[in-house]
Amino acid sequence: MRSANKTKKELIDELEALHKRISELEGGQQNSRQALRNVGERKDRSFQQRPPLEEAIFVIFDRKLEFVNDRFTELFGILPEEARSSSFDPMSLIAPESRGFIRELYRDACRGVFSTKQFKYTGLSKDGLKIECEAFILIIPYKWGVAIQGALRSLSVSRRIDEAVQRCHCDLPVVVSNRSPAQRGYTGAHQPGPL
Repeated sequence: MRSANKTKKELIDELEALHKRISELEGGQQNSRQALRNVGERKDRSFQQRPPLEEAIFVIFDRKLEFVNDRFTELFGILPEEARSSSFDPMSLIAPESRGFIRELYRDACRGVFSTKQFKYTGLSKDGLKIECEAFILIIPYKWGVAIQGALRSLSVSRRIDEAVQRCHCDLPVVVSNRSPAQRGYTGAHQPGPL
């Protein structure tokens, strides 16, 4: 039955039934979330808590950022509201030397040339700091077209950490033993006997 043919009382009853169903669904959703939290908090279970997300996540639709996570805003030094505003240009977060490459990737994605892509590029923070990034993008159906969902991580930070670790450990001596296992006191109970 169409809404135009219903009486006011029938429409109100239908609306109340919908409100009741929504409340039931929301209650069930909260209960399932609480159950998951309880399972994760129990000490006698081997349910591992996930580490904080290290990747910066974003969704681009119609040349605008639709979604950014906290890591994205930390990495590029922008506020989520600023990133999602209609006046914000996502290309401002890409270094000039990578913009041509990214524009071409965007055109290929919109034409359906690929559905997933992994690549490296140079990003640019709000403060003008260059950030070496590795990105993985996925083309997804969204609203009336397609969107680009992406995850990226800063290679600059990873590289600096690796370099710091190497600097700290480069002067450690390497000890190589030329003694046989028997000389080191290893009995080798699981080894076969003499031939």
